[in-house]
This record gives sequence, C-alpha cells and structure tokens, in this order.
Amino acid sequence: MFKRLGIFVLAVTLLLCITGGEARASITDGLVAYYPFNGNANDESGNGNNGTVYGATLTTDRNGNANSAYSFDGHQCRISFIS
Repeated sequence: MFKRLGIFVLAVTLLLCITGGEARASITDGLVAYYPFNGNANDESGNGNNGTVYGATLTTDRNGNANSAYSFDGHQCRISFIS
C-alpha cells in the first residue's frame, strides 16, 4: 500500500513540475450564485441571483453562529430564486 502511495505522490509531483503548478482552476470559475447564509438570501457572487424569503426565519446554525441559517415550519415557508 505504501509503495502505491509513494508512486502516486511521485506522479503528482512530476505533473506539477511539468505544468509549473499553474493548471489550477479557480473555485469561482463558472460560479452562478453564492449564498453564504449571513443574514439574508442575497447572492454575493455579483451575479444578482438574490432570493426572496417567504415565511422562513433566521436562526442560529449548527456551529452557534446567529442569523446564519433558516428555519422552515413546513407550511408555506420557502426561499424563491425566481425573479
């Protein structure tokens, strides 16, 4: 197993040396929308794909961050992304 891992690491290292390590794609390439759940349903990618909140309420997320998640009661609550 360690021999295979060593060969894999060597192959990746050689590939990076050959390409100069510049073959990286940006995480934002082709990004359509970015919703960071920071108190609203606005698209922060700059593409203007904002959401409209109907009935859902802001709440604390699983990590204890206030206003970083939405609570849905199951009755007519939604976030619409259609303009």
